[in-house]
Amino acid sequence: MEIQYLGEHILPGLLGKILIGFSFLSAVLATAFYLFSFFLKEKNEKRWLFGSRGFYFLHVVSLFGVASVLYYLIFQHYFEYAYVWQYSSTSLPVSYIISCFWAGQEGSFLVWALGQAFIGLILIFIAREWEKPVMAVVSFSQLFVTSMLLGIQVLGIKIGGSPFMLLRETLGTVHGTIFSQPDYLSMLTDGNGLNPLLENIWMTIHPPILFLGYALALVPFAYAIASFLRKDYTSWIKHAIPWTLLSLTLLGAGILLGGAWAYVSLTFGGFWSWDPVENSSLVPWMTLVAGLHFMLISRKQNFALFSAYLFIGLSYVLVLYASFLTRSGVLADSSAHSFGDNGMSLQLLVYLLSFLFLMIFLIVFNFRKFHIRKNDLLLSREFWMFIGAIIIVLAAFQIIFTTSLPVFNNIFGTDIAPPSDRVGFYNRWQMPYALLIAGFIAFTQFLNYDFNEPGRFFRKMMVPLIAALLLCIPFALFGVLTRLNYLLFLFFILFSLLASVNNLLFHTAKPRNTAALITHIGFLLFLLGTLITFSNSTTVSTNTSRFDLGDLQSNAENLMLVSQDTVYMGGFYVSYINQKKQGNLTVYQVDFMKMKNGKYFKEFSLFPSVNRHPRMGDVYNPATRHFITRDYYTYISQVGTDPDYIIIKAIMNPYINVLWAGAILMTLGLMLALRKRLKQRRINNT
Repeated sequence: MEIQYLGEHILPGLLGKILIGFSFLSAVLATAFYLFSFFLKEKNEKRWLFGSRGFYFLHVVSLFGVASVLYYLIFQHYFEYAYVWQYSSTSLPVSYIISCFWAGQEGSFLVWALGQAFIGLILIFIAREWEKPVMAVVSFSQLFVTSMLLGIQVLGIKIGGSPFMLLRETLGTVHGTIFSQPDYLSMLTDGNGLNPLLENIWMTIHPPILFLGYALALVPFAYAIASFLRKDYTSWIKHAIPWTLLSLTLLGAGILLGGAWAYVSLTFGGFWSWDPVENSSLVPWMTLVAGLHFMLISRKQNFALFSAYLFIGLSYVLVLYASFLTRSGVLADSSAHSFGDNGMSLQLLVYLLSFLFLMIFLIVFNFRKFHIRKNDLLLSREFWMFIGAIIIVLAAFQIIFTTSLPVFNNIFGTDIAPPSDRVGFYNRWQMPYALLIAGFIAFTQFLNYDFNEPGRFFRKMMVPLIAALLLCIPFALFGVLTRLNYLLFLFFILFSLLASVNNLLFHTAKPRNTAALITHIGFLLFLLGTLITFSNSTTVSTNTSRFDLGDLQSNAENLMLVSQDTVYMGGFYVSYINQKKQGNLTVYQVDFMKMKNGKYFKEFSLFPSVNRHPRMGDVYNPATRHFITRDYYTYISQVGTDPDYIIIKAIMNPYINVLWAGAILMTLGLMLALRKRLKQRRINNT
């Protein structure tokens, strides 16, 4: 006999499922109608276009309805729904309740779909003669993304995962569980809650911005595909460049916010650990940068058009590949950021391969029509821009190849181990690429497009070159950088910085693009900050107590603090003051003091904490004190059973503010470049 459950709120979930069905079906119809309206030309063109827009508007409204229903379930704490129970709880503050929406796979797909849907609405109003082919591609992508939310079985194949599944529906059988009781909801008083690592304010900011950056990468891809359908191989670039800049800005901001989150929340003492999921989001950004430069060159010289098509196309394919890596479970053993396999691997693979083969087919089919061979001018800005973009592509390939080792192992049955020292491995490989990119940025500051007179070029280059060499000498003499490869990298960064500033002030090349100069200066400052900070990062905590912490490394990197005792550490005297418990969170106060006239004077306090989750274990949260020239970064490395002592690890990171200043300046430069393109677009339209 079927159990009649008491108190279940079935209607909202049913409404959500119906809306998902509407959004999927309307995306299918919008794709078909946009293609019909494009290929049928004069035959009922307006009627087809009206239908296309109508179905797309229905798709958007349905998606926003799905989001509204899901938020309603989350805020009402309807724990009978699996998604709500898995990621929320009554003890979470409102900011984290908001984050529950995208904490799981289904919610993050919904955020992605909402971002692309909103972008499509904008395109309907501004794409004009490009609307039909561009929106056909956008709708086609929406078809795939919304299919990830269906949660149905077709011929025994699972298609998507619904965020509106009841918790009891996720079990094979309810026999022997609380769900065998009609009033089980009276026993289901709270949810599982967020992973403690996600209980952070950055969780409310980082994922939506990153997903919006992913969604924006679709638009340049769509314009590239549309150009093949329209047989217009040049004018698509002026439309694609602003969207590429916007995608780079938001995707870059998402990556940087993730780095900031890692710096303040994770215990590896930096902002980047070359985690496979981090890498998979970085690589599309790099190929978009390369694609942008190829597009800019193509407006001057046609020889880069093939590369523009290829890498703008690959950028969105790599976005899909990043999603596959993160969600297929293939990285479950090598990344803390990845989801487990929930049965959608095949579906993700079909999505990825569909767009990859579409891009490859159209490029190959149209190659002879748009590819024009040209003799390169060795001493021209476009040549060195092209070479620099190729170096970026090679750097991206190295990252994605190593990141994909688990995929290769699954496909070929091999057992190739990923690098054990991940940070050291990637740093060694990426430094030559970064060095070359900095050098090519420097060269282009003295070059005009087309022909340049060699003697004049070398004369303009000499002052920044000599100045950079002289500036490197103090870094070597005072031991700031001791390794030859670091000093060589520093030389190229300084050379490029001085060349860029020189061009900004004195106009050494024509035409001068101020926004690009600011972006490059920001990027170079970011590299400079990274080099100086993490080549001089120092662990300042060393065990000076009489207690052995277990091994040589633990004693060399950790310090035992006994309550109210004061010990010297990294230029300060430190003292463990107390601990305070706030729910699952235990916060420890550590005072940093200076001694004057035999007395201690408190300079600042740090409050590292431990989140003791009853089901997910302990999470250690760092605390950081920022100064202009350095950061003190401290976290609890071990908590004893005796509350009278703690063991901490403290790291001093010098000049990390240079890194963040460079990141901000680079983002500002991209925004200025976008503003310039939009202004040009308005002028052209009028």
